[in-house]
Parts: sequence; structure tokens; C-alpha cells
Amino acid sequence: MKISLNSLYFPNSNPDFIEAAKSVHKHFDLNINYHEHTVRHGVWMDHVLSTSTADVVGFLDIDCIPLTKSAVMDMVKFAAKNKSIAGCAQATNHIPPMSHIFVAPCCFFIWRPLWEALGRPSFTETNRSDVCQEVCYVAEDNGVRMKALYPSFFEREPEEGVWRLHNYGLYGVGTTFQNQFYHLYQSRFQSNVDLFIQRCKEVVDGTFSTDGMFESTNFDFKGRICQFGPEQNLRVNIEGKL
Repeated sequence: MKISLNSLYFPNSNPDFIEAAKSVHKHFDLNINYHEHTVRHGVWMDHVLSTSTADVVGFLDIDCIPLTKSAVMDMVKFAAKNKSIAGCAQATNHIPPMSHIFVAPCCFFIWRPLWEALGRPSFTETNRSDVCQEVCYVAEDNGVRMKALYPSFFEREPEEGVWRLHNYGLYGVGTTFQNQFYHLYQSRFQSNVDLFIQRCKEVVDGTFSTDGMFESTNFDFKGRICQFGPEQNLRVNIEGKL
């Protein structure tokens, strides 16, 4: 079985941030194809799928790192065995109905022949979908059973970001998914960059812990939860083609 693992980052990304992520990949002996482009996320994913010859294609955002050596291969094995999709769960809080839980672009693995069989649906945004969400909608419509890891813990709110995962609970700026992956959101803030670099070092050193984080299923969280209505449906358009 041929596997392709891919990660995108922009040319103006913080080099210390990139190196921190790469240190985790090296620690777990992961062979990642790094792509440095200025392009919309979904456009890049479409390009990778359309040009790949792999059986399973995996995407890991540069700010999403595995916490265990087996985390990535478990996703690959599920996608291959079930001819399906696997990754981390997300709900888009700025596009109605805001309750649809799908496999997020931060950690997304797909059996490539499935994508072909579904008609090569695009990973780009639509009026009802965020990145990756439309692919999941199409898969659901065709009876595909996917695997989504739900959030377990999330960080204190260093800079902007706690969101609802429909009726399951919450996830935040730094979120662990069932002790398998850690994803940092809002990396444009320097305090979040520092947090990510720290977490990467802890993973490599074997000292990573969720002590001091909030439980995702604790609805008594007293912090600020980000909410968006349709009129605040903000998008960052990054031009570019592959």
C-alpha cells in the first residue's frame, strides 16, 4: 500500500514554528511531503489528491502534530481497511447550521479510490461548507462511515478562541484529540506560536501533559466562547493556483 502524507505552510510562516512541527515528525519517523505555497487550503488539497498515485493520502496541518507514534498509522489503517475517511472532528461555527460535525482539514486521511468514486468532490469552501466539509457531506450522502476523533482537552485561552462542537462540547486554541493529536488554532498570534513550540518540545521530550487544560465535555467552562452569525461569515481569500 502506498501512503502519501502532506503538510502545507505559507512562505511567510514563522520558521521556528515550522521547525518545531518538523521536529515532532522526525521524532516519530514520519515521512512528510512539505508544500510551501501561497494558496487556498482547499485548492492545495484538490491538487494533491488529483496528482497523487497513493492509496491513502493524508493531510496534517503544520500546526497539527501527532502525540503518539501510532496516531498517524492508525488513521491510515482505518482509511485503508474501511475504504473511508479518518481524522479530527470539527464543526464550522460561522456557517449555518453550525451543528454539522465533519473530519477537519487539520488532520484528514482518505482512501484515494473513494475520492474518485465520489466524483472527486472539491475540498474548497462552498456556501454551506468550510474546507473539507463538502467532501464529508458527499461521503455521508453516499453512506460512507467515517472516523472522527473528538476533542478531549483544550488550552487556556491565550489569544482568541474557544468554539462549540455542536452538542458534544468545546475545543480551543490548542486542542488534544483523544490523546492522539494536538492542533493549534490561531497561529497568527505570537503567544500561540510560543505555546505551540513549547508543546512540540514536550512531545519530543516525552513530557507532554494535559494537566491544567480544560475538559472539552465540561459545559461549565466560564471563558469566552466565539460565536458567529451568518452576517459575520468572514473568509480570508488567499489567491494562488497550483
